Amino acid sequence: MTRNALLGFALITFCVAGIVVGITRVAPGSSAGDVGIALAAAAFGIAAFVVVLRAGRRGNPPWAKWLIVPALVGALFIDRLSERWQLALLALAGGYVGAFLASVIMRAVRMTR
Repeated sequence: MTRNALLGFALITFCVAGIVVGITRVAPGSSAGDVGIALAAAAFGIAAFVVVLRAGRRGNPPWAKWLIVPALVGALFIDRLSERWQLALLALAGGYVGAFLASVIMRAVRMTR
């Protein structure tokens, strides 16, 4: 494996582990409504990945690189949200990362054929 492949594998591993730990911390005691909101957020995360994947094939506008700044600032305040909305954000991230991993696996399978 190359250095970039190992770095990518480590990044994905820490990302998935963080989402799993966060969900296991927040999910106990959630109501059916909370789980419904989380499932809707996960579906939205999958849809967001598909949109980002399509937009990335057409090239990124120059202003798109600055979208990371509000995301990082917002991450500082996630702990202030109620557990319902923390679970929803973790589910959204889980849906996005799950769709990403599925696309990586599908491309790897296509390359081996």
